[in-house]
Amino acid sequence: MEISDLIHASSTSITIVANGQPRVVKEGWTIGDLLRDLAIVPARVVAQLDGVIVPRDEFDQAVLREGSRLEIVTLVGGG
Repeated sequence: MEISDLIHASSTSITIVANGQPRVVKEGWTIGDLLRDLAIVPARVVAQLDGVIVPRDEFDQAVLREGSRLEIVTLVGGG
């Protein structure tokens, strides 16, 4: 077990709805925290939190709350 595991183990968890599915995250997490946890590159997504599109430069300030509804759309290039 690492120190980060111990820190997160004592944190309170909340439930959000991400892309239509319930997901448990740590209280105080931001969109940026969730994307890092999911290994998703922020530059390749659009995020909508509770019906509002969040600019990428605000992902680390947009705090997830109990019951938040988050939609993450991954942008795919190609032709």
